Amino acid sequence: MRTLFTVLEETVHTQKNAVALHQPTGSKKGPRYKTYTWTDYRDIVREVACGLRSMGVGKGDIVALDSETRAEFYLADLGVIANGSIAAALYTSLPVEDLVRALANCEPKAIFVEDPKTFRILQEAGAPAGPAVWVLLTGELPGIMTFDRLRERGRAAMAADPGLFDRIHSGVNPGDPAILYPTSGATGEPKMGLVTHSAVIANL
Repeated sequence: MRTLFTVLEETVHTQKNAVALHQPTGSKKGPRYKTYTWTDYRDIVREVACGLRSMGVGKGDIVALDSETRAEFYLADLGVIANGSIAAALYTSLPVEDLVRALANCEPKAIFVEDPKTFRILQEAGAPAGPAVWVLLTGELPGIMTFDRLRERGRAAMAADPGLFDRIHSGVNPGDPAILYPTSGATGEPKMGLVTHSAVIANL
């Protein structure tokens, strides 16, 4: 009964405090990278999952992600999947009109975006402000949830209900969809293929 979160837990068991992710900080004077251990990875994934659940995002709900490759993307992506939700990562190289169309087609319950600039670009291109919950992976905008605030919500939810994450995870099965790929495959309009936990694990 392995899910993608189970695989993360197995990795924590063997790797513990080995570094899992490096994120460049852009700093010339301070640390060049922010690092996350495998234990950090697992703990943040739990926070994200419980934060999403506290906001009404549940099992089977689609959550879109629009971000270049960065540590926060991977933390959010697996947090979505650990919640039993379905992660739909958009192709950032596509024209913004195609991204907005993908959002309209998959009807996400929540949308993670890399930064305020990405949020504004999607909004100006016609992406709906609601009913989806928007989360900024980096930066801040008035009235928009930040990644740090989502994690805080998750920690608060687990503090109020210590068994919350275990119940969430126990409800996720290997045959459940984990990822929605908004891809065309070879040619033509996007087909949007669903992939289960067990299929991804088989590839691993």
